[in-house]
Amino acid sequence: MEYIFVEYIFMEYIFMEWYRLSYKILWLILKVLKNQLDKFPCALTGFVAKLRNILLHLRNKTQVMKKLLYLLIFILLTHNAVAAIDAMHNFERGVPSFISVNGNGEVCASTEKFKDGKQSVKYSWNGESEIIFANHSEIEASMKVNGSGLMMWVYNTAPMNEPLVFTFYDWLGHEICHFNFDMDHSGWRAIWMKYIDMLTPEGHYGDKKLSERNTMAAKMAVTSAAPQGTIYIDRVSFPQKKLHDQITPDKQIPENNYNLTRDMWQWCRLWEWEQYPEPQIRPTTAGEKEMLRTVERRLDEWAESENPSPEYTKSTLLSRAQELIDKYGIRRLPDGSITGAPLLSDDEFNNSAGEMRISFIQDIVYWYALDYLYTGNTANLDKVINAMDHAIDQGFAYGSGQGTNHHYGYQVRNLYKGIWILRKPLEKAGKMEEYLRALSYWSGLQEVRMPYEQTRDGILDAWHTLNNCRVVSAMLPKDDDRKYAYMKALGEWTSGSLHFTDGTVGGIKMDGTSFHHGGHYPGYSVGAFAALGEFIRLCHGTDFQIDEESRGYFKKALMAMYDYTNGRDWGIGVCGRHPFNGSIPDADVETYAQLALLGDLSASGQAVDPELAGAYIALGGKDKAALSTFKKAGIKAKAAPEGFRVYNYGAFGVHRRDGWMITLKGYNSDVWCSEIYAADNRYGRYQSYGSVQIILPSGAKASGYAQEGWDWNRYPGITSIHLPFDLLENPLKGTLMERNSSRFPGVSSLEGENGCLAFTYTESDRKNFCPGATATKSVFCFDNRIIHIGTGISNNSQYPTETTIYQLRLEDKDAEVDINEDYSGTFPYSYRHTEDSPVVLSDINGNSYLIKNGRGLVVEKKHRSSPSDTKKKTGEGDFVTAYIDHGSSPSGASYEYMMLVKPSGKEVGKFSKKLPYTVLKADNDAHVVKDGITGITAYISYRGYSSEQTLAAEIEKETIVMERDRGDGTVVMSVCTPDLGITKKGYTTSQPSQPITKEIKLNGKYVLVGENDAVKAEDSGKGTKLSVSCINGQPVEFIIKKS
Repeated sequence: MEYIFVEYIFMEYIFMEWYRLSYKILWLILKVLKNQLDKFPCALTGFVAKLRNILLHLRNKTQVMKKLLYLLIFILLTHNAVAAIDAMHNFERGVPSFISVNGNGEVCASTEKFKDGKQSVKYSWNGESEIIFANHSEIEASMKVNGSGLMMWVYNTAPMNEPLVFTFYDWLGHEICHFNFDMDHSGWRAIWMKYIDMLTPEGHYGDKKLSERNTMAAKMAVTSAAPQGTIYIDRVSFPQKKLHDQITPDKQIPENNYNLTRDMWQWCRLWEWEQYPEPQIRPTTAGEKEMLRTVERRLDEWAESENPSPEYTKSTLLSRAQELIDKYGIRRLPDGSITGAPLLSDDEFNNSAGEMRISFIQDIVYWYALDYLYTGNTANLDKVINAMDHAIDQGFAYGSGQGTNHHYGYQVRNLYKGIWILRKPLEKAGKMEEYLRALSYWSGLQEVRMPYEQTRDGILDAWHTLNNCRVVSAMLPKDDDRKYAYMKALGEWTSGSLHFTDGTVGGIKMDGTSFHHGGHYPGYSVGAFAALGEFIRLCHGTDFQIDEESRGYFKKALMAMYDYTNGRDWGIGVCGRHPFNGSIPDADVETYAQLALLGDLSASGQAVDPELAGAYIALGGKDKAALSTFKKAGIKAKAAPEGFRVYNYGAFGVHRRDGWMITLKGYNSDVWCSEIYAADNRYGRYQSYGSVQIILPSGAKASGYAQEGWDWNRYPGITSIHLPFDLLENPLKGTLMERNSSRFPGVSSLEGENGCLAFTYTESDRKNFCPGATATKSVFCFDNRIIHIGTGISNNSQYPTETTIYQLRLEDKDAEVDINEDYSGTFPYSYRHTEDSPVVLSDINGNSYLIKNGRGLVVEKKHRSSPSDTKKKTGEGDFVTAYIDHGSSPSGASYEYMMLVKPSGKEVGKFSKKLPYTVLKADNDAHVVKDGITGITAYISYRGYSSEQTLAAEIEKETIVMERDRGDGTVVMSVCTPDLGITKKGYTTSQPSQPITKEIKLNGKYVLVGENDAVKAEDSGKGTKLSVSCINGQPVEFIIKKS
């Protein structure tokens, strides 16, 4: 970075002196400077820094030429800049002038140790000494940025009891702030320390108001009370921007994220957990020892499964391992020490600079372990030891945080597998105890010393990436007593982690949804569920297996996943940031079998759980032993689910009949619309705008949903502004998880058979959004009759507003579309309905759509291209699309249509003459529909509903009521608000759902049939007032009769 700054400022100087030269001469000068920069003396840095301050006051009016010059400089200087985090000072040119030593010490450049490039600063002392960093302008500029701080790596040659003390002083010699850095280790350790977390004589620097903070830094001094020592310093930065939020507290600086405003990410809590007391360790019995042997045998089976083949290992992986060793220069030096390329966290490392991440060490260890597994060859053991020693020396060590360890779990899973395979030769080599200390720490095994903390977040990541690592770490010690204590603690902790969690923190919710990143996330659930299944297999029949209560919670999540998938696939609305191909993998399917084999949870009296086993067979499970056991028990494939499922922790519902599945998805103030990352789902803004997606038993792709050529503006069922892709793309460079201003959107059901979606939204004020754009949308599901109603569709966008009926990939261009019995197989094809008249429409999957007023209906069959969700490529495909065009800047637009899923020809003909339902109200206050076949009346009260013509006389706002006359003098009714009642908003919250009382007045006198603590009925004049306590977004169902 120094050199870029030099070149930039020197070119500014050239420009200011020679701005009248032609463009050609400027270009030539730029080329010369680019080629000669490496010959400039380092001392020029200070000169040009001072010169720049003068030049800033001498700007002239030739801004066009100046901007051109800056643009040329920027292109030349940044086209190869790919580092995650660049250090300001890497000392490749020696010790800079701002570093000096006072007292009995010395400083020099050294190639002995390095963390950036090939050189660092070596500081040795023998007696009282301090190393001074007097780059005051950098430090001062950094201190003026709230949340900034110091970034540095320090190599300690030998453990010492005394810490390093880093102190910042002002020009009067007064301390501004300081922090201690523990030195009871050897090797590299990171310092990522925010100024606000540093100490002052009065407390923390961040305790002071911004205006009261002293930022007039003159220097930073580093001292130690140790009588002597040698350290190396590298990768030093005083950034002028906020430091990483996921800074990891560690043994060196336990309070280095003191001012974090949210709970610590689970990755960052390793040192906190290390402070937990050890579990009680007692002598094990013979039976307990046999349990440990059982787990060991099963771990061996795990280590021997799901690996690359022996042939591939020999022909490819061994040479790749050697290539990694050679590329990164990992080798033993004559003095016995280890050297190699810098190893850094994912957030810091620069691949193009030849730096390493821990996954490279994982690959070396795992691939050589496979060779040992297949051949018994130990010739490569020294290479494994070198790799592990290098990782530990570089900071993948006990008590280290590496600056941030964010998401490291995804890079180490096979490292633990490899170490398990190699445990005996490593033990023989005398390395196991050292490695176990580091591996156990990084597995987070220390967390299980205490019962599961129900408010912790990120549990799906922990299950997925660390659970097996923890089992390995618990089983590696030689001492059986210790093994048993930790395995017992791990089993109890895992049982606790399966309990329903509150609010929006990670884990399983009471409706069976499974949360990650503050929302229901099947894409993270799979993988996590597979790891839990492996844990169940490892511990089956031992004292370590999960308890029966916890198995019930886990079953709830697995059976919910079975219900909200079809052909193993889930809908686009619940896909998170991976909009297509969301599906249950084989490994997660096996978890159904493993949990079923633990025992019955359905009171069937069988030795295995028939529901889980039946789902396993239906999902295509392949384990022969499990299938044989289930067959002997008389268990067959579970039938496809039927009915309507309510998942209001995800603001979605699932309606199922005859093998097909509809996913209805909204979003609200607690449930985000979609997850959009810097490089994922960039066009996913609309995926929960009231989407209604049909997936057939053959799965999503076969049902017509494929990314290549997909128009991201047109998810089925949504009402959206159709934008060019560059405007539809996430306006934020990073993550967007948009929430709704309304708490209400979600679903409800009656008798578990039929249900509805309530959805309303107002777009927020973001770049390329349409602030104030709004619509109120309801979907009523009665058997295969799906009624769509939309009102109040309003915005001021210049782009057309559309309600998408369907968008389906065409595998056959000649597939026919029927519009009012006019069949067309033409491709391409375009139709627009211009009259105020009904339309009967079909799609290519055998579904029909009866549109009450077809004006604005557009049906197209065309070839399309579109960017992938990652923007990395463009895809193409043939699609048939039907949508209602509401025009630009609509005001109060509306629609009404009925979707018939897989209807008979008789149904279509009959219903096109007379609709089987009646819309009793459709405005922005309420949508009310009575179905003539089921007899259900469904009321969605957005702003409040009143009528003398229906059973419900008054319904307060944000309430869904469904009722059906049972024909025996009683009425079954459900009342629901999808609002979870969570008042503490944030990225996640552990606040439990709060009860919300909803009041409904009935026309007539009614009493409750049976007891229901959530419902109170009382006289109210000529009618009846019902007070219904709703919680967790679940419908409260009860029966009433006339009094």
